Amino acid sequence: MSQQVVVQRVSSTVLEVEDLADVVRRWPDEAARVWTYEAVASSSRKEAVEAIVATGSSVRDVERSDDLDLVLVYRGSRPVLPREPISVDLRLYERDEVLQNLAACHDYLSWTVRYGRVLFERCEWWTTLRSGWKDRLSLPSVSDALARARRAEGLYEKLVEIGDTDAAADLELSMLTSLSRAALSKAGVFAKSRPELADQLCGIGERVLAERLVGALERRTERTTQDFAVRSRFG
Repeated sequence: MSQQVVVQRVSSTVLEVEDLADVVRRWPDEAARVWTYEAVASSSRKEAVEAIVATGSSVRDVERSDDLDLVLVYRGSRPVLPREPISVDLRLYERDEVLQNLAACHDYLSWTVRYGRVLFERCEWWTTLRSGWKDRLSLPSVSDALARARRAEGLYEKLVEIGDTDAAADLELSMLTSLSRAALSKAGVFAKSRPELADQLCGIGERVLAERLVGALERRTERTTQDFAVRSRFG
Protein backbone atom coordinates (compact mmCIF):
# COMPACT_ATOMS: atom_id res chain seq x y z
CA MET A 1 0.00 0.00 0.00
CA SER A 2 1.38 3.40 -0.95
CA GLN A 3 2.11 6.05 1.64
CA GLN A 4 -0.38 8.90 1.90
CA VAL A 5 -0.25 12.57 2.72
CA VAL A 6 -2.85 14.54 4.65
CA VAL A 7 -4.09 17.85 3.27
CA GLN A 8 -6.44 20.04 5.30
CA ARG A 9 -8.97 22.04 3.24
CA VAL A 10 -10.87 25.12 4.33
CA SER A 11 -14.00 23.94 2.56
CA SER A 12 -14.37 20.96 4.86
CA THR A 13 -13.72 20.13 8.48
CA VAL A 14 -12.75 16.62 7.43
CA LEU A 15 -9.14 15.87 6.48
CA GLU A 16 -8.96 14.78 2.87
CA VAL A 17 -6.34 12.23 1.81
CA GLU A 18 -4.23 12.30 -1.34
CA ASP A 19 -1.89 9.63 -2.60
CA LEU A 20 1.68 10.73 -1.92
CA ALA A 21 2.84 9.11 -5.16
CA ASP A 22 0.71 11.60 -7.09
CA VAL A 23 2.75 14.47 -5.62
CA VAL A 24 6.33 13.22 -5.28
CA ARG A 25 7.23 11.45 -8.53
CA ARG A 26 10.44 9.85 -7.22
CA TRP A 27 12.33 9.67 -3.94
CA PRO A 28 16.10 10.12 -3.68
CA ASP A 29 16.14 7.31 -1.12
CA GLU A 30 14.00 5.50 1.44
CA ALA A 31 15.13 7.78 4.28
CA ALA A 32 13.67 10.81 2.46
CA ARG A 33 10.36 9.06 1.88
CA VAL A 34 9.95 7.92 5.49
CA TRP A 35 11.03 11.26 6.97
CA THR A 36 8.72 13.28 4.73
CA TYR A 37 5.68 11.18 5.50
CA GLU A 38 6.36 11.47 9.23
CA ALA A 39 7.02 15.23 8.97
CA VAL A 40 3.76 15.83 7.12
CA ALA A 41 1.78 13.78 9.64
CA SER A 42 3.44 15.64 12.52
CA SER A 43 2.85 19.06 10.91
CA SER A 44 -0.87 18.40 10.62
CA ARG A 45 -0.93 18.42 14.43
CA LYS A 46 1.18 21.60 14.78
CA GLU A 47 -0.97 24.73 14.56
CA ALA A 48 2.07 26.85 13.64
CA VAL A 49 2.60 25.04 10.32
CA GLU A 50 0.78 26.66 7.41
CA ALA A 51 2.10 24.54 4.56
CA ILE A 52 4.70 22.06 3.34
CA VAL A 53 5.47 22.22 -0.37
CA ALA A 54 7.71 19.95 -2.44
CA THR A 55 9.60 21.48 -5.34
CA GLY A 56 12.49 20.69 -7.67
CA SER A 57 13.10 17.60 -9.76
CA SER A 58 11.34 15.19 -7.36
CA VAL A 59 7.96 16.59 -8.39
CA ARG A 60 8.82 16.96 -12.07
CA ASP A 61 8.59 14.42 -14.89
CA VAL A 62 12.30 13.60 -15.06
CA GLU A 63 14.28 10.37 -14.79
CA ARG A 64 16.35 11.10 -11.69
CA SER A 65 16.26 13.09 -8.45
CA ASP A 66 19.25 13.30 -6.13
CA ASP A 67 17.41 15.08 -3.34
CA LEU A 68 13.98 16.27 -2.26
CA ASP A 69 13.44 20.02 -1.94
CA LEU A 70 10.86 21.06 0.66
CA VAL A 71 9.57 24.43 1.81
CA LEU A 72 7.83 24.66 5.17
CA VAL A 73 5.87 27.81 6.00
CA TYR A 74 4.98 28.58 9.61
CA ARG A 75 3.61 31.39 11.69
CA GLY A 76 4.87 32.50 15.08
CA SER A 77 7.30 30.08 16.69
CA ARG A 78 9.53 27.98 14.45
CA PRO A 79 8.25 24.38 14.63
CA VAL A 80 10.52 21.60 15.84
CA LEU A 81 10.79 18.61 13.52
CA PRO A 82 12.99 15.50 13.56
CA ARG A 83 16.33 16.13 11.86
CA GLU A 84 15.95 15.59 8.14
CA PRO A 85 18.18 13.12 6.25
CA ILE A 86 20.93 14.47 4.00
CA SER A 87 18.78 13.70 0.94
CA VAL A 88 16.14 16.25 2.04
CA ASP A 89 16.77 19.97 1.51
CA LEU A 90 14.33 21.56 3.98
CA ARG A 91 13.91 25.34 4.06
CA LEU A 92 11.71 27.02 6.67
CA TYR A 93 10.14 30.44 6.21
CA GLU A 94 7.92 32.46 8.53
CA ARG A 95 4.63 33.35 6.86
CA ASP A 96 5.27 37.08 6.61
CA GLU A 97 8.80 36.38 5.35
CA VAL A 98 7.35 34.46 2.40
CA LEU A 99 5.24 37.44 1.35
CA GLN A 100 8.15 39.86 1.75
CA ASN A 101 10.51 37.63 -0.21
CA LEU A 102 8.07 37.13 -3.08
CA ALA A 103 7.63 40.89 -3.31
CA ALA A 104 11.45 41.13 -3.52
CA CYS A 105 11.59 38.55 -6.39
CA HIS A 106 13.13 35.77 -4.27
CA ASP A 107 14.32 33.13 -6.77
CA TYR A 108 13.74 29.98 -4.74
CA LEU A 109 10.31 30.91 -3.41
CA SER A 110 9.26 32.10 -6.88
CA TRP A 111 10.23 28.70 -8.30
CA THR A 112 8.32 27.00 -5.49
CA VAL A 113 5.17 29.02 -6.15
CA ARG A 114 5.40 28.30 -9.88
CA TYR A 115 6.33 24.60 -9.83
CA GLY A 116 5.83 23.35 -6.26
CA ARG A 117 3.31 20.72 -5.19
CA VAL A 118 1.50 20.91 -1.86
CA LEU A 119 2.07 18.10 0.62
CA PHE A 120 0.20 19.80 3.45
CA GLU A 121 -1.60 23.10 3.88
CA ARG A 122 -3.81 24.50 6.58
CA CYS A 123 -6.99 26.22 5.42
CA GLU A 124 -5.72 26.30 1.83
CA TRP A 125 -2.97 28.74 2.82
CA TRP A 126 -0.55 27.84 0.00
CA THR A 127 -3.30 27.43 -2.59
CA THR A 128 -4.50 30.96 -1.83
CA LEU A 129 -0.94 32.31 -1.91
CA ARG A 130 -0.23 30.67 -5.27
CA SER A 131 -3.47 31.93 -6.76
CA GLY A 132 -2.53 35.47 -5.83
CA TRP A 133 1.08 35.29 -7.00
CA LYS A 134 1.26 32.91 -9.98
CA ASP A 135 0.69 35.71 -12.53
CA ARG A 136 2.87 38.24 -10.67
CA LEU A 137 6.13 36.31 -10.41
CA SER A 138 9.23 37.99 -11.80
CA LEU A 139 11.86 36.04 -13.72
CA PRO A 140 14.89 35.16 -11.57
CA SER A 141 17.58 37.82 -11.67
CA VAL A 142 20.12 37.43 -14.48
CA SER A 143 22.77 39.39 -12.57
CA ASP A 144 22.31 37.31 -9.40
CA ALA A 145 22.62 34.06 -11.36
CA LEU A 146 25.77 35.29 -13.10
CA ALA A 147 27.26 36.35 -9.75
CA ARG A 148 26.64 32.85 -8.38
CA ALA A 149 28.26 31.37 -11.47
CA ARG A 150 31.36 33.54 -11.03
CA ARG A 151 31.71 32.55 -7.37
CA ALA A 152 31.38 28.87 -8.24
CA GLU A 153 33.90 29.23 -11.06
CA GLY A 154 36.46 30.84 -8.75
CA LEU A 155 36.16 28.05 -6.21
CA TYR A 156 36.17 25.45 -8.99
CA GLU A 157 39.52 26.70 -10.31
CA LYS A 158 41.06 26.60 -6.83
CA LEU A 159 39.90 23.03 -6.25
CA VAL A 160 41.23 21.93 -9.63
CA GLU A 161 44.62 23.37 -8.66
CA ILE A 162 44.79 21.32 -5.45
CA GLY A 163 43.49 18.18 -7.13
CA ASP A 164 40.14 17.85 -5.33
CA THR A 165 38.35 16.58 -8.43
CA ASP A 166 35.08 15.48 -6.81
CA ALA A 167 34.45 18.82 -5.11
CA ALA A 168 35.54 20.63 -8.27
CA ALA A 169 33.04 18.64 -10.33
CA ASP A 170 30.21 19.63 -7.98
CA LEU A 171 31.15 23.29 -8.34
CA GLU A 172 31.37 22.96 -12.11
CA LEU A 173 27.80 21.68 -12.11
CA SER A 174 26.71 24.52 -9.84
CA MET A 175 28.40 27.05 -12.15
CA LEU A 176 26.76 25.60 -15.27
CA THR A 177 23.37 25.51 -13.57
CA SER A 178 23.62 29.20 -12.66
CA LEU A 179 24.76 30.09 -16.18
CA SER A 180 21.81 28.14 -17.58
CA ARG A 181 19.31 29.92 -15.37
CA ALA A 182 20.83 33.28 -16.28
CA ALA A 183 20.53 32.50 -20.00
CA LEU A 184 16.91 31.41 -19.63
CA SER A 185 15.91 34.48 -17.62
CA LYS A 186 17.62 36.70 -20.18
CA ALA A 187 15.54 35.00 -22.89
CA GLY A 188 12.34 35.53 -20.88
CA VAL A 189 11.97 31.84 -19.97
CA PHE A 190 11.25 30.65 -16.42
CA ALA A 191 13.77 27.91 -15.57
CA LYS A 192 12.47 24.50 -14.56
CA SER A 193 14.29 21.83 -12.52
CA ARG A 194 17.97 21.10 -13.25
CA PRO A 195 17.36 17.93 -15.33
CA GLU A 196 15.02 19.95 -17.57
CA LEU A 197 17.36 22.87 -18.19
CA ALA A 198 19.19 21.37 -21.18
CA ASP A 199 16.00 21.02 -23.22
CA GLN A 200 15.02 24.56 -22.29
CA LEU A 201 18.45 25.83 -23.34
CA CYS A 202 18.14 24.12 -26.72
CA GLY A 203 14.80 25.83 -27.12
CA ILE A 204 16.49 29.26 -26.91
CA GLY A 205 19.46 28.31 -29.09
CA GLU A 206 22.00 27.75 -26.25
CA ARG A 207 23.09 24.30 -27.47
CA VAL A 208 26.74 24.58 -26.39
CA LEU A 209 25.78 25.43 -22.82
CA ALA A 210 23.17 22.65 -22.90
CA GLU A 211 25.83 20.11 -23.95
CA ARG A 212 28.18 21.25 -21.18
CA LEU A 213 25.39 20.90 -18.61
CA VAL A 214 24.40 17.44 -19.86
CA GLY A 215 28.05 16.34 -19.67
CA ALA A 216 28.38 17.56 -16.08
CA LEU A 217 25.15 15.81 -15.08
CA GLU A 218 26.28 12.55 -16.70
CA ARG A 219 29.63 12.70 -14.90
CA ARG A 220 27.87 13.26 -11.58
CA THR A 221 25.63 10.25 -12.22
CA GLU A 222 28.70 8.13 -12.96
CA ARG A 223 30.37 9.27 -9.73
CA THR A 224 27.25 8.56 -7.71
CA THR A 225 26.93 5.08 -9.22
CA GLN A 226 30.58 4.30 -8.53
CA ASP A 227 30.34 5.56 -4.94
CA PHE A 228 27.24 3.43 -4.34
CA ALA A 229 29.01 0.36 -5.75
CA VAL A 230 32.00 0.92 -3.43
CA ARG A 231 29.78 1.39 -0.35
CA SER A 232 27.79 -1.72 -1.23
CA ARG A 233 30.95 -3.76 -1.66
CA PHE A 234 32.55 -2.75 1.63
CA GLY A 235 29.37 -2.36 3.64
